Amino acid sequence: MRFLLNISTHANDLAIAGERWEHAVSLLDETGFDGYELYPVGDYEYDTIPEEIIGGIHLRFFVMLKQIWGNDRQQLLAMFDNERNIEMYYGGTSRETIVACYRTQLELARRFNCPYVVFHPVHYELDYIFNWDPPWSWEEMVDLSADVVNEVVRDTAYDGWFLFENLWWPGNFRLDDVREIDRLFSKLDYHKPGLVLDTGHILNKNQSLKNEKEAIDYLLDEVDRLGEYRNLVKAVHLCKNLSGEYVTASMKQKSPFGEAKTFHERFAVASRHVRQIDVHDAFDHSSISGLFESIEPETTVFEFSFSSREEWVDKIRRQKKSLEKMFFPREQKR
Repeated sequence: MRFLLNISTHANDLAIAGERWEHAVSLLDETGFDGYELYPVGDYEYDTIPEEIIGGIHLRFFVMLKQIWGNDRQQLLAMFDNERNIEMYYGGTSRETIVACYRTQLELARRFNCPYVVFHPVHYELDYIFNWDPPWSWEEMVDLSADVVNEVVRDTAYDGWFLFENLWWPGNFRLDDVREIDRLFSKLDYHKPGLVLDTGHILNKNQSLKNEKEAIDYLLDEVDRLGEYRNLVKAVHLCKNLSGEYVTASMKQKSPFGEAKTFHERFAVASRHVRQIDVHDAFDHSSISGLFESIEPETTVFEFSFSSREEWVDKIRRQKKSLEKMFFPREQKR
């Protein structure tokens, strides 16, 4: 199994990585990891990144995909206020923008010789970010995602795994039922589909979890329910979220957006809200190793949020310690 860390081309991550990614390379040496799963954003000179340290590409997560994919101008303007905001968010104003973005990122994955890319088969809107009560079904969103992916891969030289990652919002791909997987994969025109199991997103579904041991027990039960479909899990995003108390309280808010009226104001509120749910913390309890008795992924990504190298290294250290008997015996010799 390969062990990767997550990194993006956001400015904060780049400051930690170093101008020529020299600090990113040294972090791999320091921690014993094999490389990075890269989330590419914005215009960036990817030639500055050493090819050998990139082990996967996490494709752009647009979140709000339905309206632009259907070229629904009326709904797009209602959501984004004006054409300028639409263009700023997507990089364009039509579905061709989405296709072009994903094809560019697939070409990047091919250049880096990445064995997999990650895609979120999810659509969500700001109006439902707090109440979790969208007026659409998971079937509709799975069909939408398949349509997007089929269009994207129709003209690409990339030949690796196309992995689909679970999220937590109702009306989407949550791995609540294997029918979600059956429906999605049956509609794909791509020869190598698989799953990314995001452990934090599984935990976000359950607001009654009180401690880490409860969370891990729930996670293992959810994975066991997949049965033979567990063999489709090619990668794991390993991180911990215990935000049920916050989610429960936030659902009771009568006016969660407060005075925020414009798209940018509402989006900022929604982004802060999501960060408080999806905290990307490290597992500390050693029972998390039981996950790898149920599944045998080819790649495990320690997927954390961090604002400094020190915070990042601390989370890596903590989660490695929870798994050291299974995966990191060499660390005991250092």
